[in-house]
Amino acid sequence: MAESVEKSEGAQKEFGALLSELALDEAACITAVHGADVAEVIRLFGGDPERAVQRVLGEDLLEELFDGTDRETSPIAVAQAGPAVVVVEYNGFQGSREEVLRPLSRLGGRAASAYWNDDALSKLALAEDGLVLSAFEMLFPEDRHGAAPEAWDAYLDGLSFGTGSDWHAAGASAVARATGARLDEEWASAPQLYAEIVEVPSAVLPQGLEDSPLLAEEPFRSFSADLGPGAVPEMERYGVELAARHHGLADDALCTLALAVLDGCGPPEGRSGLRADLAARAAAGEGAAGRGAGYGGPAARRAAVWQTLGDLLAREDGAPVAGPPPMFHLSRAMTDDRRSPEADRFWLLHALHRAACEG
Repeated sequence: MAESVEKSEGAQKEFGALLSELALDEAACITAVHGADVAEVIRLFGGDPERAVQRVLGEDLLEELFDGTDRETSPIAVAQAGPAVVVVEYNGFQGSREEVLRPLSRLGGRAASAYWNDDALSKLALAEDGLVLSAFEMLFPEDRHGAAPEAWDAYLDGLSFGTGSDWHAAGASAVARATGARLDEEWASAPQLYAEIVEVPSAVLPQGLEDSPLLAEEPFRSFSADLGPGAVPEMERYGVELAARHHGLADDALCTLALAVLDGCGPPEGRSGLRADLAARAAAGEGAAGRGAGYGGPAARRAAVWQTLGDLLAREDGAPVAGPPPMFHLSRAMTDDRRSPEADRFWLLHALHRAACEG
């Protein structure tokens, strides 16, 4: 066992040196697809293999990418590396996206990607047969999500993630193990197919929500039938109601009144006073959080509900609303570990809201 760990540590160091040599150590995404065709991989990234040109990885290519040309996405460099096709993105992340990784995994049965940037954001993802099985931030390897969160376990033995480790190299090593990709000097020095890409459109619903039975119920059926900016205000009104129920605020007299006014059923007079009362509740909750409940604790989450109610009323009244939009506050309010029917409904609504805003 000790020999195996020592060998893994040595391989991780070699990957670290290779990433540095190729100028990939600060911000990059490495994606590998077992048993795939190079041209089809380029297409699934949003590129045209017929227009690809040859380039070699390294500083010269990095300088070419940052020559002042305005690009919506970073181009990709693609090459065969043993039994896998490997895609390199300098300062890109398309290979980490579900919309790209899931179709790639249908080509040969397995795909994996490691993404990191200079703000210490990262993602290591493994997909098979059209599903993201397991994904996690490399600084927090215990917090995994996907259809089978434990699926990465078979490929991580001896690799070090988390603060203080060379997690970039560990991620690249894990991708190579999972797909059989030979990320070696031969691959690094060989010409790559370099292709401009356009961003693959976001899925309307992410994996895990696309088959939700809630989609057959109202209001989700109506929202899904007419996804566009016109549905956003009603979605946000429903979102704040769900958050209020989740946090036990729906029976509070102030919440009941605010929701009624938003529905046009409450008294038209006194709206400014109602907004002031909601702002006071939000401030009190934030104050309680600051005195010991902690940012993101129950008091702060309830405060986010009061804040959103006030913002929605202010928007209806044509008053200026400072700060983040309503769904940001609601996401903050609903980010906890408690399961409830309202939470399940909220996260489906959240996904539809994003699609409506983009539509």
